[in-house]
Amino acid sequence: MKLETWEKNLYAVWVSQFLALMGANLVFPFIPFFVKDLGIKSDSDAALWSGVLATATGAMLFISSPLWGSLSDRFGRKNMLLRAYAGATVTITAQAIVQSVWQLLALRALQGFFVGTIPAATALIAGGTPPRRMAYALGLVQMAVFTSQTVGPVVGGLMASVVGFRTTFALGGLMYVVSFFVCLVFVKEDFQRPEPGQRVSYVENLRTVMRVPTMLLLITVMFLVSSAGVFVRPVVPLLVKSFSHSGVEAKSGFVFAAIALTSAIAAVVSGRIAERTGYRNALIVAALGAGVAYALVGAAYSLPPLLLLMALVGVFSGAMIPMVNALIGASAPEGKHGSAFGLVGSAQALSFAVAPLLGGITAQQLGIHAGFPIVGALLVAVAALVWLTVREPAALVFDEADDAPAV
Repeated sequence: MKLETWEKNLYAVWVSQFLALMGANLVFPFIPFFVKDLGIKSDSDAALWSGVLATATGAMLFISSPLWGSLSDRFGRKNMLLRAYAGATVTITAQAIVQSVWQLLALRALQGFFVGTIPAATALIAGGTPPRRMAYALGLVQMAVFTSQTVGPVVGGLMASVVGFRTTFALGGLMYVVSFFVCLVFVKEDFQRPEPGQRVSYVENLRTVMRVPTMLLLITVMFLVSSAGVFVRPVVPLLVKSFSHSGVEAKSGFVFAAIALTSAIAAVVSGRIAERTGYRNALIVAALGAGVAYALVGAAYSLPPLLLLMALVGVFSGAMIPMVNALIGASAPEGKHGSAFGLVGSAQALSFAVAPLLGGITAQQLGIHAGFPIVGALLVAVAALVWLTVREPAALVFDEADDAPAV
């Protein structure tokens, strides 16, 4: 069966995103321990520094995402994705040679400014996909994110034990090189650059998007659901260490993989369910379920229940971001998907900047279990917010006679 151009692009972007983000996720299981190698001694300070490092990346991504998104509407979304891969190659590879935690902090900040592959890939696919296929396409893109989070931490934890932290950073950068060439060769974007008289400013692009009545609300929801996972991420290795005395890096990788594996499956399956129930309703159920599951994680004091409960978290968490992205993609003005998802990327980046730092402080002050019930309460509140304020966009309402998106 001959694939249409949007389908070819979707699968090429899936491969490039999987490889790139797997490279990024190689380092998550051992960041607190790498920080300790750089001179930070106590576990509580290592947790705090892990949050600070994540905050630096998120803060710079928050600043740069709207800029790159607006530029993608002018110069092409493929070009912005290639730029993101190139920026990640340089900044992640350089982290292999840092000699102090301050050098690592600087490079993590630069990584945040120049990368942003997720909003770039999302804008590329959303801008070229028929509305009827939006949930399937964006769910598949998000599946690449979650699948990389499944494989990357496991491989990274094992590699850190075998070849060391620094070599693992270098191999992570190499993965972005491969992604760059996959995108360069296989993605074909039919992008018509606006004529000089039709071009609008960066600020006007953002204003056009924000004039959509529901856009600010949906971006706020994206900020909240993105904050949930990264709030607790810096303390997961330390939680594992609290009841394990050996192989902590590898075990931490498996914990990250537990949530990522079920999230990857849910990211695609949820799109088919949402076609029947509505995207708004699917988002409400997903947020409520994830909130309850996160609250239960706070009671886990050994590895098996932790793995089981994090997998349950993934069942619901995997549906949230694709549902929000589909609602945003259907609401964005024609030709402004880059700007819309640039703002979405900025909201996600803000969550990456704020939530890990708050999570680190919470762990330092209240203990490493305390963050999970807090996240649970946040997601229950998100479910209530969506139920009260969000309505289904007309572009995502199809007649029963319409063909369902293929899987």
